[in-house]
This record gives sequence, C-alpha cells and structure tokens, in this order.
Amino acid sequence: MTLAENLQHMMQQLEETSGVAIVGMDGIVVEEQKRDDQLDLQAIGAEFSALLKSAGKVCESVDWGGVEELVTSAAHFVVVLRLVTPEYFLILVMPHDGNLGKARFLLRRTGLQLKKEL
Repeated sequence: MTLAENLQHMMQQLEETSGVAIVGMDGIVVEEQKRDDQLDLQAIGAEFSALLKSAGKVCESVDWGGVEELVTSAAHFVVVLRLVTPEYFLILVMPHDGNLGKARFLLRRTGLQLKKEL
C-alpha cells in the first residue's frame, strides 16, 4: 500500500477521525487524509513536532527512553502522535468523544506498516 492508502485505510476503520497525517520531525506533512477541509494538518503537524521533540528530551533526561506516543486532549478534539521512525511520526485528530483506544491501536499498527516504507 502507498502512504496515502495506508492513511485512508486507517480513516475507514475509525470513522470519527477528522484527519491523519505522516509528518517529518521538521514539522512538514509528507502525506495527509482528512474529512474536514478546515482542519489545518500542516499547522498542527508543525506545532506538535516541536512538542514531540520537547517531550522526547524530557523522557531521555530522566532515563525513560524515547517517546513512542503522545496524547493531547482538548475541549473539542484529541490529538494522538505516534513515532514511526526517528524522522517521522503519525498524527491523528478526532473529536473528544472518539474511540481513543481504537485510534491508538490503529496508529501503532499503521506505524509498523509505514516503518517498512519510510
């Protein structure tokens, strides 16, 4: 499957997903799929890449190892980040009442598939 097909497949399996993207650690979106045209995954990816880097530094400074996943819950949306390789991560945005467990499972599974392609 291509990168776009992997993301599309994930969105089909989690219907409440607003958007999903593969983002470089530099904050640039490599591929994205979204249901909401107003969702700016470029801006979200750029902002959350900085947060992911900061969280990684904190974890390493206290000898916890590297960050694998980061979840941010806001009033209306939940953002889940999943590291795929040291250079790329997946970002998934869904409504606050979405199925977080399923989202995390799909990100982990898709991340393993994408790791072979990136």
